[in-house]
Amino acid sequence: MIARPSRLATALAVTCVLVLAGCSKDAGATGGASGGASAAATSTTSMASTTSTTPASGSGATSAGTGTAAGDAVPGRSATFTVVPPEGWAEATDRANGVKDIDLVLLSSKKVGSFANNLVVLSSPGDEQTLRDELDKGRTQLQAAGRTVSAAPDQQVDGVTATGFTSTFEEQGIKVVARSYGLVHQGRVFLLTLSSSQEDADHALTELDEILSSWSWS
Repeated sequence: MIARPSRLATALAVTCVLVLAGCSKDAGATGGASGGASAAATSTTSMASTTSTTPASGSGATSAGTGTAAGDAVPGRSATFTVVPPEGWAEATDRANGVKDIDLVLLSSKKVGSFANNLVVLSSPGDEQTLRDELDKGRTQLQAAGRTVSAAPDQQVDGVTATGFTSTFEEQGIKVVARSYGLVHQGRVFLLTLSSSQEDADHALTELDEILSSWSWS
């Protein structure tokens, strides 16, 4: 029996569709027990036709953004928070239409190592136990898919502690680092996944710090 993919695996599938051409068929993970991470690709099938214009290379602007001006606060679809994207980033949530629980997608207009840094936020009703289950399931499925999973330091999100882990893998010759975090606020579980090339991982973490420092609960 095929296990339902974790929502963290789904978040990584969104990353694949946005950034890695052709990755929408396998969600960036192959093999593994129950096919958990690869099964997440089915959640992004409806996105494929809307993401065909993603630049394949170079540092030009993506076509995904909504024209957000530098310094503008961007709300999540849940209307529970806003963030300010870093310079050169734009909202790309519309390109994840059809993905369950999608709340916000931010995408950099530049690529380093053929990969554009991005942040995917999923949210749904839940409590601390829901969060623990999601994080445990995410770790298990990603490890089963052959990804290296390691601890990640906690992050502060407007007064709320987010816990999570880092996963690394290679897709289409690109070494990817994904930092996945979860937190609970006012009866909702928020899952945040920052993905970057390994080459730009340190800079991506700086950009994540910038995003989280701008996070404001509504």
